[in-house]
Amino acid sequence: MDIKDFISRFKTHPVLFMGTGISLRYLNNTFSWDSLLKSVVIELCGNDEKYYDIKSKYHINGTCAFEKVASEIEAIFNSNLEKDRDGKFKEINDIFYENMRNGQNISRFKIYLAKLFSQYSLKDCMGDELKLLKQARKNIGSVITTNYDSFLENTFEFSTLIGN
Repeated sequence: MDIKDFISRFKTHPVLFMGTGISLRYLNNTFSWDSLLKSVVIELCGNDEKYYDIKSKYHINGTCAFEKVASEIEAIFNSNLEKDRDGKFKEINDIFYENMRNGQNISRFKIYLAKLFSQYSLKDCMGDELKLLKQARKNIGSVITTNYDSFLENTFEFSTLIGN
């Protein structure tokens, strides 16, 4: 049985799980786990050495536990911004304190990432393929992603549900 025959037997639309690979394929300024976390540390510290110090602690048997690396970087990022209110990341601190005044406790690190991912651009060479991807939208039930960028939401014109 080929894939077309297999899929044609279903009476419902598929739910897609899409990760970072989709953003890396279509966007100019996006990141893998590794490159994202390294870029944050470089922006914060001025070089990549602290990143490699942290990463080395969570690199076991050829695999890196990036969620642990991210948690440690988040703690350092938040602490540094707390100590330097009006420094390089003043805008992030402004957003953090405005959120806190409104009863929303959102990590400075997550605010920074959201700001970083809100500014993406599409790769020119992917226009034809992107048109086909958009056409597939009518046959997709929903999309599940862990991506911070809004590329999929904008492409498929889906509403976002966070935390479900």
